[in-house]
Amino acid sequence: MNWTHNGKEMLSHGDFSDCVVGFIYRIIYDDNREYIGKKLIRSNRKLKPTKKQLAIRKNYKRVERIDLKFTDYEGSSKNTVGLIISKKEIIELASSNRQLTYLESKTLFQLNVLEDDRFLNQNILGRFFKGNLH
Repeated sequence: MNWTHNGKEMLSHGDFSDCVVGFIYRIIYDDNREYIGKKLIRSNRKLKPTKKQLAIRKNYKRVERIDLKFTDYEGSSKNTVGLIISKKEIIELASSNRQLTYLESKTLFQLNVLEDDRFLNQNILGRFFKGNLH
């Protein structure tokens, strides 16, 4: 099962713009229940400076951008283990980690995932929990 965005299959990092670091996704299962989440596809990794760089400046920062696997990703929720996926779609793309978290929260609140039994999400930001809103 491949990821789709606006009807186009996203098979590799090359299918995304270079500025995209992650996406908001919807996974639909065969029983028509859904899970909304976020997935990071690129990350900046801090590396120790080389001796040559340290000779130039003491507090030299070296950063490497790495691509993270996303093609086989099926969600991180324990509630979805064993369920059969019928569709994986990308709802929105994000260009920063902050924007990614904001878009996920916005989407979860807009879709009322904690009040609708169709959704398997159990919490939003680890602060708002299903069944504990009143």
